[in-house]
Amino acid sequence: MEMCWSKHRFLLVPLLIAFGALPLLVGSAFADLAVRHVEVGPSARESRVPEVTAQGRLFAPQAVSSVDVSADGRFITVGTMAFSHDANVWQFGPDGAVIARRHFPPWAPMQAATLPGGRAAAVGLAYSRVTSPDPTVWFGPSADLFGAGRNDDLAEADTSDGQLARLRPGAGGWRDGWFASPLGDLFVRGPDWVFKPPRWWMNDEGHRQELRFEDQNLLPTSRALRMAASADGRRLMFGWLGLLEEIAGLPRHASAVSVWSVNPNRKLWSASFAAGPSSALPDPAADFPEMAGDFPLAADAIVPGHVASSVALNRDGSRVAATEYAVRSWVRSRPAIGNWNPPIHTLNFLPRQRGQLRVFDAGGQDLFRESLPEEGMFEAGFGADADSVWCWPSAWFARGMAGAVWLPVDRPARTLYRVEVSSRRAVQMSFPDAIADCALSSRGHVLVSCWDGRLYLLDGAGTSRASLDVGGPARLAWNHDGTFAVAGSDGGRVWRVGEDGRVGWSVGIPVAEMPSVTQPPAAVAAGLPIFQGGRPPGGEHAYVGDIWVIRSGNQGVFVDAGGTSSFALTQARLRALGIERVTHVLHTHSHGDHSGGAYLWRALGAQIVAPDPAAIALTWLMPMLTDYGIYPSRPVDLPLPLRRAGDEADFEVSGLKFHALFVPGHSFDLMIYTIELNGQRIAFTGDLGFENQDILHRCWGDAAKARRVVEILRDKLLPWRPDIVFTGHGVRPNGTEFLTKLVEQTERSLALEAASDRATPP
Repeated sequence: MEMCWSKHRFLLVPLLIAFGALPLLVGSAFADLAVRHVEVGPSARESRVPEVTAQGRLFAPQAVSSVDVSADGRFITVGTMAFSHDANVWQFGPDGAVIARRHFPPWAPMQAATLPGGRAAAVGLAYSRVTSPDPTVWFGPSADLFGAGRNDDLAEADTSDGQLARLRPGAGGWRDGWFASPLGDLFVRGPDWVFKPPRWWMNDEGHRQELRFEDQNLLPTSRALRMAASADGRRLMFGWLGLLEEIAGLPRHASAVSVWSVNPNRKLWSASFAAGPSSALPDPAADFPEMAGDFPLAADAIVPGHVASSVALNRDGSRVAATEYAVRSWVRSRPAIGNWNPPIHTLNFLPRQRGQLRVFDAGGQDLFRESLPEEGMFEAGFGADADSVWCWPSAWFARGMAGAVWLPVDRPARTLYRVEVSSRRAVQMSFPDAIADCALSSRGHVLVSCWDGRLYLLDGAGTSRASLDVGGPARLAWNHDGTFAVAGSDGGRVWRVGEDGRVGWSVGIPVAEMPSVTQPPAAVAAGLPIFQGGRPPGGEHAYVGDIWVIRSGNQGVFVDAGGTSSFALTQARLRALGIERVTHVLHTHSHGDHSGGAYLWRALGAQIVAPDPAAIALTWLMPMLTDYGIYPSRPVDLPLPLRRAGDEADFEVSGLKFHALFVPGHSFDLMIYTIELNGQRIAFTGDLGFENQDILHRCWGDAAKARRVVEILRDKLLPWRPDIVFTGHGVRPNGTEFLTKLVEQTERSLALEAASDRATPP
């Protein structure tokens, strides 16, 4: 099964020296690596990894999204993709018995942990509970987190500089090559503590302490992309995303990595970035010259930078490792439209490249520096041997794209490497399919989850010792002393696996059925087959999102799809209405409370309809131009040929004939959809304007854009005299009267603004 040793010359050295990125003292650190090739299993004929735009499948009701084992081995904490009616965080005992469970809002836990003794826990969710785009962390006493009530004081949003803890890796065309969007770590767990940047520290009693400068116990007060702790809890490592130029309001982070001691908290050392330049980015704005003059579609600056996309420490922190890459940050330094200035000002693109693996000693001395053998993002980790670093392909939290929970950042992603630092030898291990996850034990065992549905147990030399069929990709974690591992599958099952590869137990995570909707939802307006979806009664939060559901026989067409955590409720409403499938989602605009959840419906088979320019936000920049949550990118399946304000198009979906009218202003892709149903003329206007907020207000004070929208309404919509108007968040049964008053109020607002401008001295 093993092949012979070969010389594998890792590149970049001349390039790095030419750019001044490497000191010439490195010397033999760049000698050839001898690489031994091992085939763990024959390559599968066809990969089971779905294409990121695949349709026709949704994840299992309790698909596992994260796994953690407490340092005392008594608590196995599992996060799942359950929707709001069911528990999405579970605590199991060492025998597989359920200890506690809870739904933590809003949705999608990417991290979950319990500290020894079970008195404290932390959960990191990819979505925000409020309008802010920033993810949510719940942390505190377990009794309060899992108790009957819910103390919202135990939840905190990610910090605003979390925008420097997100990546968009990819290559090729901007419409189809950049769907991956990894989020950085929201918190880091030691054996008996949790640190949530920038200032919160929690011990195993559940006591939360705010770190203060006055107490001289601060840890870094900026948000790192990646964080890792040594197994003994005495060292913390941070991997930074840094910019090579000064950008107002954004930290530069000159260091690639930094290492700190814990208790006392103090910085021990840092290392500067050493990788080379990255390639240029695509320019989607060039595809829309008709709009580029009126809307800031292009970046205000493309800033080169660097990122340590993975960091690792050995058991006592005497060795640390990182993988480094060059990035290009797409920066917006001015308001997006009018005076609207959403909080996200940069998206960080990582063009596909060979990164660098770096290894340091306890004092920060460079021991090893080589370009990685393949293009793409890699994780790094230590097992029992501090002289061996393991590297495996990175995965990103897809949250349901293509019906998957996690997906490989790059493909084929079949190779695991073990690099011996001192001898400069490496073992290259090829698996039958893409690697889903890898976990390293303190006793020298390696557990790999493969997309062929199996777990592979390897020894410290990389020799396969056992395998187990778990049915699909899984998330993995070893316990503190390396005597057992836990795997949680995308099918919603948890396994305890001994270090000998034997299964101790396997349990399916219980699934709560969505309470049935006994009566079909009432029509929003009498006599029309239009119904409310998305927003649940009582509301989890304001931006769970509205969906206007149009029934056409046993099919449904959505206008907008904002919610994610209420997805199951909307499915139940559809069943009650006799709607068997949703064929299309019509986006009025790309703000997250209108478009954020559409990718889940797309995974089931719906086609996304939007004006062609909406692809910039939905595929390339999302969520740059919105502050309503961070959502995975997705394609526009039916792009309408609309590029100038006032452009129109007709189209038909599910037997329903629509007319589209392009009115950019509130967003650069705002649409009005009109249709005749049961003798009534219906208009869906998105967030064009409301009774208490006119068009100038909704155009964020941009008078020129509001004036153009008013002209379009007067010339093209009002003459049609719509009977009913569905705005983005409500219905107006007196449609023409509502729009007429909206136009008149906007004209008064425009006149007042013009008078104010004339009265203001230059």
